[in-house]
Amino acid sequence: MNTPIAISIHQLSKCYHLYRHPLDRLSHALCKKGRRQEHWALKDISLTVQRGDAVGIIGHNGSGKSTLLQIIAGTMKPTSGQIIVNGRLAALLELGSGFNPEFTGRENVFLNGAILKIPHETIVRKFDEIAAFADIGDFMDQPVKKYSSGMMLRLAFAVQVVMEPDILIVDEALSVGDFFFQQKCLKKIRKLLEQGTTLLFVSHDMGIVRDLCRNVLYLKKGRSAYWGQNLAGIRGYLSEGAGDSSAGEAAGYVAASRIQNDNALISLEGALWNNPVSGNPEQQKAEVLAVGVYDMDGIPAVAARMGTDVFFRVLYRTYTDESVHVALSLKNRYQQIVTATGSYTLGCDAPLLEPGDTAIFELRMTLMLEAGLYTFGVNVGGTGTGVNIGVVFHETPWLGPLKIVWDYENDKAPFLGMAGVPTSGMFQV
Repeated sequence: MNTPIAISIHQLSKCYHLYRHPLDRLSHALCKKGRRQEHWALKDISLTVQRGDAVGIIGHNGSGKSTLLQIIAGTMKPTSGQIIVNGRLAALLELGSGFNPEFTGRENVFLNGAILKIPHETIVRKFDEIAAFADIGDFMDQPVKKYSSGMMLRLAFAVQVVMEPDILIVDEALSVGDFFFQQKCLKKIRKLLEQGTTLLFVSHDMGIVRDLCRNVLYLKKGRSAYWGQNLAGIRGYLSEGAGDSSAGEAAGYVAASRIQNDNALISLEGALWNNPVSGNPEQQKAEVLAVGVYDMDGIPAVAARMGTDVFFRVLYRTYTDESVHVALSLKNRYQQIVTATGSYTLGCDAPLLEPGDTAIFELRMTLMLEAGLYTFGVNVGGTGTGVNIGVVFHETPWLGPLKIVWDYENDKAPFLGMAGVPTSGMFQV
């Protein structure tokens, strides 16, 4: 493959025709007179993807991401425009697509290989590697219709990546399956990127998109809202409909601060949770308006490596002239409280606010916890009758999950067990 360009797209569009009634569809099919509406899932998309590049395709549901990938993969025809794909392409789109449910896993491996135009002898040579990567045991010789969604992902992903395609397309497939297999998949994708594979990756997890992809295409209602460097595109996507974008910048470091023009500030950029119903000032003294989790770059992320820092940002409003503190509790998968801390525990002076004012409290936490899924809850309140007893004015439901990740097979962990306790040691000879 001599060309440095993997994918070239020029003025690509896809239009669907919508009919109000089945008779309109029939009438249009027979005599072109049925009433119909045009819906442009994609409109005038142009981009050039260089060989070996990793491109994240982001956007809200219905923005045209899957439609674009299906056109690139060749499973759908565009209404207009040009697309050129250079190289052998493998696509992990809808889970189980390309599989015959009546065939066994083994038979579907050979079927998929034939679809990918891979010589039979190559599939035979690679079969043990595919089986080892999928790791579904005796189910390899059972009909695929008996597979769980996780097993389907394992086999589908194994077939696509072990064949080492020139271009790999992944559309939200990694949201299915167990946590350790997701790690295994991401590790394999990174290895393919190092070998020069071109990647098109769709995900709502901006942390993974940032880490995997150098460039992003941000689609908004079928049109290209941004094409270029990853962080700029991610920030544009997260700011869409997120309220005042200055919210994240106004937060202090492990501190609360009053926000000017507070009536306009009702959300955090990229918030994980927004208060669905504003409270009644006559019935409560303060309320949580929004909660977000962010990495060190300020990008919303609900997944982080063990031992790294994340920031919890809490936007709240007070209806009293009393001091209002913010607290956060973290639960593990067994519903046990792992830790509970906040502004009062950390000794932060709560800002003096007027009734109706909003503020942000930012809590920095080092995730010295074992890999797994965690939920967290936030509350605002005041000091109570005891040194460790407070009064809750308002609290959120349990939010998350917050995923802490670690490759235990290949990386030495900073600790083993449920939590990392600050320790030190030395030899004396």
